[in-house]
Amino acid sequence: MDLHTSLLIGHIIGVALGAGGATTSDFLFLSILRNGRIEKAEFRLLKVASGIVIGGLMLLTATGLGLIILSGSVSHRFFAKMTIVLIAALNGGLMHVKLFPLLQQSARKHQMFHLNGFAQKLPVISVFGGISAVSWYTALVLGAWRSLTLGYAQILTGYTAVLLLAMLGAMISTRWLLHKNGPRLDHPKRERRAQKRSGPKAILHPASHTRID
Repeated sequence: MDLHTSLLIGHIIGVALGAGGATTSDFLFLSILRNGRIEKAEFRLLKVASGIVIGGLMLLTATGLGLIILSGSVSHRFFAKMTIVLIAALNGGLMHVKLFPLLQQSARKHQMFHLNGFAQKLPVISVFGGISAVSWYTALVLGAWRSLTLGYAQILTGYTAVLLLAMLGAMISTRWLLHKNGPRLDHPKRERRAQKRSGPKAILHPASHTRID
């Protein structure tokens, strides 16, 4: 087996690890939404899936650079794939900075999302999952579709269109799941304000039947 073949196999494995880790994370996120909270075990699994994605990203980048150096030229398809992988890497970095601390805090408190205020942030946070899934599967398709003749700009235009649809779909589906599994998850403050406006309920004294406010 020559060096080019070894690098190519490693490159394919890197993409597969990234796509597999991203898929696992997305399914875990859907399970968390259905439960309305995150358990410590689920958070640990998310960290493992994230580690798999990072490992795939490192392998993909190293073998990609090796293939570029070895071949001395880069096709539009390969360059587009590596650009999309870079977007996936930036998205993963933001997930670690913005999302993981919130999930960890929620897992430690062991509270429902509507009690710790996390429910309002989930639709926006779900965009990270949409970007990750679309980016990794696009990279997987570009790696396998060797006969693709589209240019760099055309590939990225198609990727951007699918990405925007996935981001919108992630936000809509997250809101739908929150309402389906807990119709009041999104508006705990609204409930408290309604209770305050209603004021104390009037009761009747059991002996005199007089009204007490």
